[in-house]
Amino acid sequence: MAPPEAAPPEAAPTATSGTAPSAAPTVLEARGVGKRFPGVVALDDVSFTLRAGETHALVGENGAGKSTLIKVLTGVHRPDSGELLLSGRPVRFARPSEAQTAGISTIYQEVNLVPLMSVARNIFLGREPKNRFGLIDFPRMHAEAAALLGGFGVTVDPRRALGTLGIGTQQMVALARAVSVEAHVVVMDEPTSSLEPREVETLFRVIDDLRRRNIAVVYVSHRMDELYRICDRVTVLRDGRHIHTGPLAALDRMSLVSMMLGREISEVRRHGLTSFGSAGHDVAREPVLTATGLVRRHQLDDVSLELYPGEVLGLGGLLGSGRSETAKALAGALSLDAGEV
Repeated sequence: MAPPEAAPPEAAPTATSGTAPSAAPTVLEARGVGKRFPGVVALDDVSFTLRAGETHALVGENGAGKSTLIKVLTGVHRPDSGELLLSGRPVRFARPSEAQTAGISTIYQEVNLVPLMSVARNIFLGREPKNRFGLIDFPRMHAEAAALLGGFGVTVDPRRALGTLGIGTQQMVALARAVSVEAHVVVMDEPTSSLEPREVETLFRVIDDLRRRNIAVVYVSHRMDELYRICDRVTVLRDGRHIHTGPLAALDRMSLVSMMLGREISEVRRHGLTSFGSAGHDVAREPVLTATGLVRRHQLDDVSLELYPGEVLGLGGLLGSGRSETAKALAGALSLDAGEV
């Protein structure tokens, strides 16, 4: 069933970082949402509320249910139980386009645009401006795209094919598309994973502008510094269940990590945030896996690492930096020109 047309959220006080707009109306709500896949309960009676003009952090370990909840909110998945409300009215989205039409826009971690199309076509895909003959008004579309990107500090030819740009710039184009839609809610899933520091600062300025325009933002990230800098409230998920919702400023980092892991603060503090293994054991001296001087032409250049018992080793870097290639090399799925595992 197509969703009802969503009414714009009522005016609300402008929020500042770390201060949730507590008097603002709820623009998007999930009540008792459940979602199952074969052999997996991804969401179990999860409730979530998003207020107009706030930046709301959604956090949890990998597998906690964050991505599934986002996909339910944005029409990718239909919930098996529970209900969604947009501006207080029940909605059921059969596809993502219905959620977008209702005012929910999404920026995914992986750029999901069309690389062979121009930058301008990607921004206005499906809603291109038309001339009096009903054809695409390319001069107007290019001008509007350039102006929109200029507001984000991006100076590229809007006629250029998207795939010829760097990943960070492509992500900024995706951001421009999401913001250009008349949205009441913008969902950002790990939006800084492929951005340089300068681009991250631009993103934060855009989020501040969305807040001033009373647009709500759902912000998913594992980066604590970002969360505490820009988010008002936080919702914690663990094993597909809702654990906590409240002002982020009221939680210190240890308390937040404790909720995410389901362990006592004293236990987290004793082992630390970086050496805390899956079973809570101290890192042993002898590595169980060693990679030395991994080389593959144009992909890996002298990569080395060690993995210890009970350790969770993070492998970080921008998109295209060689993370996936390193993982494939460790698993034997990528042949190497030099080095050993």
